[in-house]
Amino acid sequence: MGYTHYLERPPEFQNFGAIALATKLCCEAVRKLGIDIVGGHGEPDSEPEFGYDRIWFNGSSKQKPGQWTAEGDFGIVWPSNKSKPMPSSDTVVSGQWFGGAELEKRIAPNGDGSYETLNISRVYKANEWSKKDENGNYFDFCKTAYRPYDVLVMCAYLVAKYYDNRCVIGSDGQASEWKIAVAITAKALTTEEKALWKLLEIGS
Repeated sequence: MGYTHYLERPPEFQNFGAIALATKLCCEAVRKLGIDIVGGHGEPDSEPEFGYDRIWFNGSSKQKPGQWTAEGDFGIVWPSNKSKPMPSSDTVVSGQWFGGAELEKRIAPNGDGSYETLNISRVYKANEWSKKDENGNYFDFCKTAYRPYDVLVMCAYLVAKYYDNRCVIGSDGQASEWKIAVAITAKALTTEEKALWKLLEIGS
């Protein structure tokens, strides 16, 4: 349970070099926003990978203090309903659901911006529990807990779908949560945002 994005992916990607390069460009844009992107284990001084065989990153366990951090334990967080007015308060919490707080924006609680590793390999490493769906895809996901690196996870999934249309993207996030990732990815791919919105199968 927790805020997650989903990717149904082929056994081997087409155009993986282009996927990795475009995701790296998105990473540079996300870092300019002040979001720390590091290696897959979340270690502050580590580097993400955008290579021939895999894309591998996480948020930093020591996100720089600022707009992306907040003090406190917020439980299992969920994005707030952006159609409702934000309560007049300095807090990022706009409400509660049964698992924890509803947040108005992505945050690193107590400065910890890391959560599950985003790992997209060129060739899927199947195990005895792996099963292909009716389209020949394997199911993958990344639970981000709505931490700041969530933006780059969405960009990576968008780029994968853009270069290999066999992919299918799913998300716990509504369209309002994807706006920033669509804008960043469109710039990296030098394409129009409306072309990327057509790739998403998410709620409005």
